[in-house]
Amino acid sequence: MSDDDDFMFEDEEGYDFEYEEEDGDEEAVGVETKYYNAKAQRDDPPAALREFQLVIDEDTQNERSDWGFKATKQIIKLHLKAGELDKVLERYDQMLDYVRDSVVTRNYAEKSINNMLERLTANADEQMSRDVYQRTLDVLKATQSERLWLRTSLRLAKILLAQQQYDELSALLLKLKRSCEDDNGQLIMERGTQLLEVNAVYLELYSARDQDKQLKDTYLQCEAVKSAVPHPRIMGYIRECGGKIYMGERNWAKAQSCFFDAFKNYDEAGSYQRVEILKYLVLASMLSESEVNPLSSPEAKSYENEPPIRAITDLVLAYERRDVQAFEHILSAQKSVIVNDSFVGRYVADLRRTFRMQAIEGIVRPYTRVRVATLARLLAATPAEVEELLIALILDHRLNGSIDQENGTLLLRQETTDRAQYESLEKWSAKISALMNTSYAILG
Repeated sequence: MSDDDDFMFEDEEGYDFEYEEEDGDEEAVGVETKYYNAKAQRDDPPAALREFQLVIDEDTQNERSDWGFKATKQIIKLHLKAGELDKVLERYDQMLDYVRDSVVTRNYAEKSINNMLERLTANADEQMSRDVYQRTLDVLKATQSERLWLRTSLRLAKILLAQQQYDELSALLLKLKRSCEDDNGQLIMERGTQLLEVNAVYLELYSARDQDKQLKDTYLQCEAVKSAVPHPRIMGYIRECGGKIYMGERNWAKAQSCFFDAFKNYDEAGSYQRVEILKYLVLASMLSESEVNPLSSPEAKSYENEPPIRAITDLVLAYERRDVQAFEHILSAQKSVIVNDSFVGRYVADLRRTFRMQAIEGIVRPYTRVRVATLARLLAATPAEVEELLIALILDHRLNGSIDQENGTLLLRQETTDRAQYESLEKWSAKISALMNTSYAILG
């Protein structure tokens, strides 16, 4: 119910008049009328303040009602507009008294508190914002409004994170996490969603403080929670963190899986972060040498015209064609989108290495010997870089050969085909031997 919709509705029993309650009804109508008369004077703040105070005074003389609550809210808004923050706190405490005494319904109180907190934090300084939230949490704890207490606590956690009040934030998060557990420290199954929301803030905290071990431990805790249905934006962020963790460990396949889940969740939530995550997904896909192009999926196709995605699409095409010149040109021309991205930039060297290794495999396939200098020229790399790549390919058994360092030549052995032929001959010979033995046995 908004303040503009605070009209009294008749119920079906309104036709059975009880004359002894008539005076009370008239008083309620009088307070309501005064409230709307006060609202009509909001262009004249001093007059409106006087009228709203009259509503509160009359409401207090009788049994308090939501009209006094609404009038208090309007006074807070007028003081906020005038920048009178000391009076705002005084009136906000009065508003919380209505909530503490259950004068208004829980749903209406929740909506009113949420709206008021948004207004207050937008106009107050950091200390006052924290003070307002703490006063609110004390009242909500006393009234056992657990859902609103949780939502308000999480909003306070976001404020503390933005203000870099990490010690205060850690204490609040610990309290929130314990509210998800029973006396034995085990997760209460019905609070899995709450735990994920708390852990999402923990992930932000550990990311901000570069605490990698705690970051991964918390992410693994999130993965272990099965009885939860969080908002897709929360799940998107958790999976994004997982992708970044696995990228740091060079576990490209797991990172690709996490980024794909993050993209789907952000897409469902309608978050623009999905475009950034799609870029990370493509990066992880190329690094894992996956044969599936993530940009070909129906979910991703609708974003192919976004500037960051156009740049990464061109890079993928060059990657798939093993076009060295186009690949290097795109990395250079799209530096602002690719290389200068604080996250992608960390893995450009890995991406270039992966691309060059695949390019080498394609170049040398028809030959038995190739000069290292020739490969360096084709890859726009130094001979030392090419030699290091060749060593890695040979050790990974992706190339069957050796390096003649004295002559700067890669020597390739074509034993793979010969070995296959020998194995086929051995199988053929064994079958003939078995057939002959059977024949001898029959002939006796």
